[in-house]
Amino acid sequence: MTKFYTEGDNLDQLFDAVYEIMKESFPRDEFRSYEGQKALLERSDYHLKTYEQEGKLLGFCAYYVFDEFLYIEHLACTPLSRGLGIGTKLVQDILSEAGNHPVILEVEPPVDKVTKRRVGFYERLGFVLNLYPHYQPPLNLTTDMVELKIMSSFKALKEEEQKAYRRILNQRVYGVDAEFRI
Repeated sequence: MTKFYTEGDNLDQLFDAVYEIMKESFPRDEFRSYEGQKALLERSDYHLKTYEQEGKLLGFCAYYVFDEFLYIEHLACTPLSRGLGIGTKLVQDILSEAGNHPVILEVEPPVDKVTKRRVGFYERLGFVLNLYPHYQPPLNLTTDMVELKIMSSFKALKEEEQKAYRRILNQRVYGVDAEFRI
């Protein structure tokens, strides 16, 4: 069952399970400290969808809703629940929620079997890999900048569109100067 959580729900209890899946699923440079990640729950533009079965969290999608677009920051499932269609269901829910608004996300460049499979997963859901340069700023003092690619729902972005989206991500998600450069 998919659930949508907002402030006031049992987010404190749920968050620990979400963070454990996050730690198992992402390189250290691609998620914040426990405190930094938990602080996002206080933001009105940050949302969390979960997939639970028999009271057990199997997957989640953390995303932002901006006027300009929706941004999927993290999508992950427990190791034992991967390949069961849970990620697909969560992304389809986000695309439905977005309506005509673009949805974007970041992926590692497709250079090996795992990263190519991840890009293929999103392509099957209607996302397009944009090849313009993109870097995620460091999420805290102990992490590095990460080279990523932006994927966009249903159409490729023009370079100016990607720059505009990147400025918004830099300001509103990463808290850095809009023109952050490597």
